[in-house]
Amino acid sequence: MKKQWMLLEPIRVGSKLFKNRIVLPAMETRLSHPDGSPTREMNAYYAERARGGVAAVIVENTFVDDKASRSSLVSSGIYSDHMIAGKYGLAQSIKENGALAILQISHGGRQANAAATGLPAVAPSAVPCKVVQRMPKPLAIEEIVEIEDAFAEAARRAKQAGFDGVEIHGAHGYLICSFLSPYTNKRTDEYGGSPENRARFPRNIIRKVREEVGPDFLVGYRLSGSEFVDGGLTIEDTCAFAKTIQAEVDYIHVSAGIYETMATWMMTPLYMPQAPIVHLAAEMKKAVRIPVITVGSLNAELGEKALEDGSADIVALGRGLIADPEIPRKLAEDRAEDIRPCMRGNEGCISLFFLGCPIRCEVNPQCGRELEYNIRKTDNPQKVVVIGGGVAGLEAARVASESGHWVTLLEQSDRLGGHFIEGTAPDFKVEARSLLRWLIGQVEKSKISVEFHKKATPELVASYHPDVIIVAEGSAYGKIPVKGIEEAILPDEALMHPERVGKSVVVIGGGLVGSETALWLAEQGKSVTIVEMLNDIVPEDEPLSQTAIKFRLHETGVQIATGSRVTEINDGTVKGVDDAGAPFEFKAETIIAATGLKAKKTDDYSEIAPKVFQIGDSVKARKIYNCFHEAWHAVLSI
Repeated sequence: MKKQWMLLEPIRVGSKLFKNRIVLPAMETRLSHPDGSPTREMNAYYAERARGGVAAVIVENTFVDDKASRSSLVSSGIYSDHMIAGKYGLAQSIKENGALAILQISHGGRQANAAATGLPAVAPSAVPCKVVQRMPKPLAIEEIVEIEDAFAEAARRAKQAGFDGVEIHGAHGYLICSFLSPYTNKRTDEYGGSPENRARFPRNIIRKVREEVGPDFLVGYRLSGSEFVDGGLTIEDTCAFAKTIQAEVDYIHVSAGIYETMATWMMTPLYMPQAPIVHLAAEMKKAVRIPVITVGSLNAELGEKALEDGSADIVALGRGLIADPEIPRKLAEDRAEDIRPCMRGNEGCISLFFLGCPIRCEVNPQCGRELEYNIRKTDNPQKVVVIGGGVAGLEAARVASESGHWVTLLEQSDRLGGHFIEGTAPDFKVEARSLLRWLIGQVEKSKISVEFHKKATPELVASYHPDVIIVAEGSAYGKIPVKGIEEAILPDEALMHPERVGKSVVVIGGGLVGSETALWLAEQGKSVTIVEMLNDIVPEDEPLSQTAIKFRLHETGVQIATGSRVTEINDGTVKGVDDAGAPFEFKAETIIAATGLKAKKTDDYSEIAPKVFQIGDSVKARKIYNCFHEAWHAVLSI
């Protein structure tokens, strides 16, 4: 029986009817031109998500003036009438594909990137952001009024460009949020002090915007329900504020956090719980009479639960719609099992934000490349042999089959998934586990011929007479060459069978595998120590994930010895020296050698087929991002 999703029910928001209750929230794509105008890639990115069936697309953080409002290197802009033409094309791309178009308007304030404008950061008070580490200049009253007017002008331009509404960005520690918050607003004039005075700036902006655009144009307001910092905004504060603006805005979009709590509340990686801030939307919904949007590490099931529980009226799926733009369409077609899960690894979507590079997705290589990366049925099918059933091999086989090629997948073992099997064993990897199930499920539903217990050799591969060979044989765990290393077990045994691991554990290696293994065992109540030769752990991880796993390791009591080189293992004792040359010893019931993965040595297949590609860990042990992207590149190169 077809599931009836509340997510697919329509809802009226202000003067507009949302065809369902799923929206794309504002997330920076870095697909703008340097001046802040849209590129063709940006239009295609948003068009794809509109085409996938969302009710509304909220276009990313868009700066309102040509002074200090730009928050990042590649922000979207609406600071001049010269921007209207480009934004008109963007609005058309969204609306012509079935979604309402809403433009988020913003000012970076004290969190603005120093390289974004070359100007001093501005704020209500001289309170620097601990992340950006810039001392902002307190705004004079005439400057504040000028910025209020800039928001109104930006909204007027958005309306003129054909957008259906604007969302005022009052969240995440940017300028508007910093005025409302007692954590950052230390003023003693009419814009500071009491809650009413601190609310003057956002309320003036809302009033001026509404006066400029009229009653039938959508005006939403995004806020951080809580900043989760001592002395910052709480949900009680923001609910009280929302009550005062609900007559002038059409919805409240409840997010959370500021840059200083980004990893734990604002853009939570996979090491943090799913749906961590729905409770904030639930409190907001009790306080206001207008629609409330919830957001934050949600998928379709968790969004549905939020609606069923009465915690929100609308659900914003952010990274989920980056990973799979067709979530609403697949729900409507009763194909929930075909939704490609986001695993919250933050590679591409957020890691590239910090580098000022265009948006990508670790599990959806089309993201940001919609104009060039498309699966189209070929009129020249090739015989493709894929060697290896890990993540890279599975994705290559899937994409090749969808492209119309005849695909045979050879797997040496009796299971698909490679190292992702043990890599997704921990409870905190539930979304990654869903991704593996999705990959295997898509292969099983396809016409791919999967052959298990097939050790690839040139002779065997040649027997299939392939036109194309994709080598994805993966990697193998290695052990460092120190005396007594044979006492240590490998991470796969510990991850798959934590019950076999003793109560005290030493993990040699603080890379991603070692740190995740340590966290998983610590969650089982074991006493764990990580010994790492470098001066930091998980250096290869993106910044938010690195912060989050360190936070979790600390929470679970894992001891971390960095700058420590192991020299010997003897009868359960790990011995070595630290950077200063001082000796150390750690006694443990179980020792785990998590000292890295190395690509397996592969045979030469160049004489067998005219096209041979090597992808994923078989090139070098790396990340899921590389597995997916190299799989697509190989197939599209056939």
